[in-house]
Amino acid sequence: MLMAVRKCKANRRKVRFSWYFRNTRTEVSEPTDHDSCPACGSWWRLPLLLAIVLAAIMSLLRRGAPGPAPQPERMPRETVAGAPIATSVQLTINFGDGREPISAESQWHEDMTVADLLNSDPRVSVASTGSGAGAFLNSLNGVANEGVNGRNWTYRVNGEHADRSYAVYELRPGDQVLWTFAAHQ
Repeated sequence: MLMAVRKCKANRRKVRFSWYFRNTRTEVSEPTDHDSCPACGSWWRLPLLLAIVLAAIMSLLRRGAPGPAPQPERMPRETVAGAPIATSVQLTINFGDGREPISAESQWHEDMTVADLLNSDPRVSVASTGSGAGAFLNSLNGVANEGVNGRNWTYRVNGEHADRSYAVYELRPGDQVLWTFAAHQ
């Protein structure tokens, strides 16, 4: 047990405290009105702590929200028994109305995007708005998006829904891109 003597600043009287480390609690050995003394009590500590936390939060907000999390690097495909990795990419466009889908294969090149793949096939006409990460596909071969309650164009790469604009989604050799015109699922 450790004993300490403290002077109350407002009442100018000595107050003895004892701390029990075993129980991690503080116990006052002499009952006094020290704890209710507004001039020297700890009433100011909580508002001060809250002000510091609020200032830290405001400082972080002023710096701006962090940008999007970096995308994990897609791992290259493994080769099968030492066979070389494919050097082409596959495009399929499904109109969803019984019409024959368009299928094409294009030679892959460094920094190739889904937009580059669409533009590489002369049978495909694309209407879009915006550019870069803000590019939005409005129609393929004259079939236009219908809006919120209708059918719209979406694409998948290797069976997974795309998480960014088709104009910035970089492809790897052997990727398969499927555009589908359907209601949102």
